[in-house]
Amino acid sequence: MKVINVLLSIILVIGVILFAYFYFEKYMPLDKKISDFKQENLLLAEELGRLKEMVKQTEKKDTTAIPIKEEFKELLEGIDITGTDEQLKIILPGKKLFPPGSVEISKEGKELLRQLGNILKRLKNRRILIEGHTDNSRISGTLKKKYPTNWELSAARAVKVVRFLIEEVGIDPKRVAAIAYGEYHPIADNSTSEGRAKNRRIVVTLLRE
Repeated sequence: MKVINVLLSIILVIGVILFAYFYFEKYMPLDKKISDFKQENLLLAEELGRLKEMVKQTEKKDTTAIPIKEEFKELLEGIDITGTDEQLKIILPGKKLFPPGSVEISKEGKELLRQLGNILKRLKNRRILIEGHTDNSRISGTLKKKYPTNWELSAARAVKVVRFLIEEVGIDPKRVAAIAYGEYHPIADNSTSEGRAKNRRIVVTLLRE
């Protein structure tokens, strides 16, 4: 009986040893591989998340922003364009848009605004600010009754441009705003006729949304 018990004990020990050997040789490497695969999956998931975010950010950006400054310069001959893609400014001389002492857009001005507006319609991710500027000359004559100061005159001209872009060109009114600066943001010396002519202007500012 004792011999049988000893033999059973030996068999049990051998069985345990074989099981341990089989486990460490077969299952341990497999567990490690599974762990490695899980880690790789986590890394891939993180990378996929980063790529998705990059795609979203790229889609938000205006894909026409890189060449748009050059396109404006090409189509709007003789027009100053300054700033960066984040804040682009298109300076339209008042003499190209309005007859002297008037807030009605001239034939030349309408053609210029149509050319400008056709480009603006494609820039879906931009807000459009229409800024009215004047020189520091005082309003006189019959115009003074309707526009007592340069504030009113610059506001009226900015609104005329806004309405033209909306009503005649088809710009979304939600994207456009009119701002009046009057004589208080000059870009040239008001003591000369050339300087005053430069200060009488409409500035179209494009801002990224």
